[in-house]
Amino acid sequence: MLYCLLSLGIGNTCRVSLSADPVEEIKVAKEVLKAFGLAINAATLISCPTCGRIAIDLIPIANEIEEYIEKIKAPINVAVLGCAVNGPGEAREADIGIAGGNGKEMLFKKGKIIRTVPEEIMVDKLKKEVDSLAAAYARGEKR
Repeated sequence: MLYCLLSLGIGNTCRVSLSADPVEEIKVAKEVLKAFGLAINAATLISCPTCGRIAIDLIPIANEIEEYIEKIKAPINVAVLGCAVNGPGEAREADIGIAGGNGKEMLFKKGKIIRTVPEEIMVDKLKKEVDSLAAAYARGEKR
């Protein structure tokens, strides 16, 4: 709704207020801009809500990846999903992602599994893939 109003020339600012540290307002505002397609040079995290199918300790992993991609200057969608059942399908629009799989996690691109990796190295493998995609973007290559 907000974007619709702004795109019609009704208003020219967007204010984000939280009952939290003001630094959190900046993070939320950045996410709003990305959602509206107005911050195109930033990576976005896609993460699932936890449910009964979750096979990994999702929240700390999502937090680590979210912190990692803050420095990425490329329009990359990164998914961190908790199960192998719905994971790749739910994030088929993600450029790269991981999904929990009871010790053998799936690494996927655009919803297609590219390999399985042991849980203890999945975050490092995901970070390397993110770096590779960001480097390709910097070189002007298509995603």
